[in-house]
Amino acid sequence: MRYIQKNEIPQFFIDDTEALKEKIKIIPQKNKKDMWDKEYKTKRKLKQYILEKEQNWLCGYCEAKLEETFFREKREDKELIHIEHIKPKHLDYDNLSFDYDNLLVSCSGKCFTDKNKPLTCGHKKGNKFDENLFLNPIKEINIREYFIYTDKGHIGSSSKNEEKSKYTMKLLDLNSFNNELVNARLIALEAFKKSIKAYTNKRRISPQKVIKLLLAKENLAFISFLRYKYSYIN
Repeated sequence: MRYIQKNEIPQFFIDDTEALKEKIKIIPQKNKKDMWDKEYKTKRKLKQYILEKEQNWLCGYCEAKLEETFFREKREDKELIHIEHIKPKHLDYDNLSFDYDNLLVSCSGKCFTDKNKPLTCGHKKGNKFDENLFLNPIKEINIREYFIYTDKGHIGSSSKNEEKSKYTMKLLDLNSFNNELVNARLIALEAFKKSIKAYTNKRRISPQKVIKLLLAKENLAFISFLRYKYSYIN
């Protein structure tokens, strides 16, 4: 996981939710969920804004690349990624439903499995949430320091705070043996190695400089894993 720097609230979001924020406070509790699910109509525009402007087209949790998925979603007219309420909105519909700083974009949780049931990320997390333990990628600037990675692509806890990192990994199932997320990290690593070689040959500069240039972009799938693998390069 990596830190996500939120921008100022986009004006279209302010305009589109102004009336909804007032309405949700006065309707019956049983209808409050519908304000986000059914009455907020510009989710797709918000998805694109967050992915493009804040998340470099990566899932806010597992860091899978979502650009192609986003546009495939439109062609197939079905939800393949979703806007995630980090702190579940059911805990306080009035204040959390349209809190921009509580939103990120997550993959469907089915990116690396053929099964219909979400195995990772936001939909896996669902309504489970302990604010004291969950590592919030919007609030934890040094969130990468909580995790390590093995040569086989598994994510683990650093010594920074094992209780928090283990809780977060389990809640999002970032190390699941039931899907191909671990293998996807290794595929991304191999693709990165090929890119290093190609850039080195093309630009005739050292591999170390190429690695720095590529990792600085922060838009590569599983970027935290890649940065960890090459952390020895200063």
